[in-house]
Amino acid sequence: MLTKMYLTNFLSFFDRTEIDFTASKYNILSETNVYDNTILKGGLFIGPNAAGKSNVLKGIAFLINMIKGDGESFELYRCRFSRLPFVILEYEFNFLNQKVVYKIEYSVKTKNMSEEISIDDRLILKREGSKGELTIGDTVAADDQLDNDTLFLRTASFNTGRFPQEPVLRKLMDYLNNSYYVDGYNRGASWGKCITKYVDEYGVEKINKYLQEFNYDFFIEYGSESSGEGATISVGSNEKIVFFKRKSFPFPSIFYDESQGNQVFADMLPNVIRTMENPGMLIFDEFGNSLHNKLAEKIVKFFMKNAEKSQLFITSHDTNLISNSVFRPDQINLVTFDGSNGSKIKRISKFKPREAQNLEKMYLGGMFEGLPSYEEV
Repeated sequence: MLTKMYLTNFLSFFDRTEIDFTASKYNILSETNVYDNTILKGGLFIGPNAAGKSNVLKGIAFLINMIKGDGESFELYRCRFSRLPFVILEYEFNFLNQKVVYKIEYSVKTKNMSEEISIDDRLILKREGSKGELTIGDTVAADDQLDNDTLFLRTASFNTGRFPQEPVLRKLMDYLNNSYYVDGYNRGASWGKCITKYVDEYGVEKINKYLQEFNYDFFIEYGSESSGEGATISVGSNEKIVFFKRKSFPFPSIFYDESQGNQVFADMLPNVIRTMENPGMLIFDEFGNSLHNKLAEKIVKFFMKNAEKSQLFITSHDTNLISNSVFRPDQINLVTFDGSNGSKIKRISKFKPREAQNLEKMYLGGMFEGLPSYEEV
């Protein structure tokens, strides 16, 4: 699981900035929101518009996309108000009670990438430009034809068959491959791209099971036709589509005729299920967009309670999530923008609020950082 991340010269983060996902001494939600008493099951990033909240999530998503081969360009992520010719991303994970440190540095000037991975301070992988070296046990494998658009970690994983002799690296790769980044404005949600692909492969039973557990009034069907309340909707025998139906009034509705909230909620469920059932990260930018704030709360609580070895990272403007009943104070990150110094992050736990205090009220009252000011002049 991800325990820390450091961003340097990355988007709005100019100085080396630590984002900490280790648990502090709070006892709040320790049964649900903390893994093994030490690692947080994710975090909330909140603050004014354009403070840098989304950029934190892009730091996590960057690694995931590179591992999956989805294509990324370091040049696009260089801090725009900096002249420094490099981008540095550092990640710390914990698997099998061992600390994994992974550092990636890219020189915009030379177009060279460097990588280092250590497990409990034991150097496993090192790469400089086109040359890399992987050490597993007594075996050293070298490669001098590395592509600067591809991580050596990804190449080495494929070449070794997913690290059969190094279980910690195998856990890391499985974790990253079962991680998903979702943009809350997810335009694909309106067409049900994610849920349609999922139910076409796995059917609707599991989706409807989760909708039932959320006590949601809707269920879905998948096919070329759906009937209810005296009406039948058909899309042709050669086409299948997702239909919505209310339990209380089962009149069929085509997915893209449904409300945006239903579309967004349903289309996120496959990735919620994947990360609930197998270790991974669910990264959701603008979480709560189009969802009722009580439903957004319910999703977070449900994930924290039921996902044993996964993490949820979100940005949101729903201040009701700033609550000791949803997130711990060390899970709530206040993001601010400090001019030429770039984005800054501070956890609410740094302010040492008491467990009984109303964090949302304190935030809106200006007792913490990260509250926008729109006062009239």
